[in-house]
Amino acid sequence: MVAEHDEVMGRLSEVCAKVMSVPRESVLPQARLVADLGADSLDLTELDVAVRDVFGVVPAPSDVHRVATVADVADLVVRLLGGGRAGGAVA
Repeated sequence: MVAEHDEVMGRLSEVCAKVMSVPRESVLPQARLVADLGADSLDLTELDVAVRDVFGVVPAPSDVHRVATVADVADLVVRLLGGGRAGGAVA
């Protein structure tokens, strides 16, 4: 599971850097999407679409409201890849 999480984190770092127009080096697990990376509502919508495209998962709206950091998104993706619940958007 650690290897899978590391792989997701690596790919997610690339996605976040591209979507939020920040250097990849600033996309750390503890980085907050809005406060640290400067994501706005459009960035979060684009991140949702990118997560769906890159990882093939669809987070539920109830899960989405709980993510605040890059690590939160990675944890959610890993859980969904492992057969967790699906259904919503990343915000």
